[in-house]
Amino acid sequence: MSGAGGSVRTRGGHDGLRPGRLSSEPREAGAGPVAPRGVDRRPGPQSRRAVTDFASAAMIRVLSQGMRERGLDPGRLAHDAGEARVALRLKQGLVRAAVEQGGLGCLPLLGRGLRRLTHEPTHQALASARDAHDLFERWQRLERYIHSRHRCVVESCGAEEARLRHVSIMRGAAPSAAEDLVVAGVLAALLEAIGLQLVRVWTGGAMAYPDPHGPDLQQAAASGTTSSWCIRWEGTGGRVPVVPAEGPALQTGADPAWPEVARAAYRRIARDLTRPVALRELAVDLDLPWRTLQRRLREAGLSYSRLLAEARCRNGAWRLLHTADPIAEIGFLSGFSDQSHFTREMQRRVGMPPAAYRAAFASVGNRARRRGA
Repeated sequence: MSGAGGSVRTRGGHDGLRPGRLSSEPREAGAGPVAPRGVDRRPGPQSRRAVTDFASAAMIRVLSQGMRERGLDPGRLAHDAGEARVALRLKQGLVRAAVEQGGLGCLPLLGRGLRRLTHEPTHQALASARDAHDLFERWQRLERYIHSRHRCVVESCGAEEARLRHVSIMRGAAPSAAEDLVVAGVLAALLEAIGLQLVRVWTGGAMAYPDPHGPDLQQAAASGTTSSWCIRWEGTGGRVPVVPAEGPALQTGADPAWPEVARAAYRRIARDLTRPVALRELAVDLDLPWRTLQRRLREAGLSYSRLLAEARCRNGAWRLLHTADPIAEIGFLSGFSDQSHFTREMQRRVGMPPAAYRAAFASVGNRARRRGA
């Protein structure tokens, strides 16, 4: 694996570590093999919203967690306000920080951070895929929904191998080599999350996952070939989600990056969202003065209201994916004041309203049960 070292030369000869110097060479989808039905092989039309420099906040959380697990420091770049999207410069800054500390070879491995974020709505949506084809389709839906300017084009997808390209829908805004490696690694980690085994990724002919070779990746970055991926695996996937006997049990869904007092507060809040525990009652349960609890949450960049909102949203997302309950009922069980409140919060935190989230990501079985209801 590549260690920390000098600058990374990305396509076009730019220095991949200098702020704002990501490659500007346009990369567009060309002709290729016909993709399986349901998988979009085109990057899609450019939209007005697509030109806005935003990135998925869920990706930021995955990268930050992945950096921590590899002994790297995301620093202040890991700040998370609970929104669905964040400024693109934040993701670019995290990627630069990772390369500076761990070398180019660490990037494909950062996606493993999602293993500890299994209760996040975005993770729930993607990890519910039946197989690799379904996963790629879900990823593309998410890219379109958040108006990502970078898209994954599936050129072919078979039983144990897929070939993809990472492209831009905007001329002059191609993904950098570093961004290619990050996304390839996240997809590999997601394939493992749905139960596939021996997942391997080659990019530009260089092994990128699970044993990235730094010098080969440097060469692929210099030659501008990191956008083409060959992904192989064994098995069929379709891991059956573990459905607790009594609901989603989201008291176990606290983020591992939070301090223990925040995780304990989250678990207590999530225990019963139809009767949310008040701040002072929560402090008593945690054997802390309520002002001390408030201060310690604030020091972690959190608050009582933020933890409550996270618990409600994660609970609602789980029920949308794994039950056939009506949306209004799910909103009630998750502690929202009404269906409009549920819709607003899902839109703000996940990037799409409840109905769209369910339609895009719920399992086939749940969709069939709703039709038969």
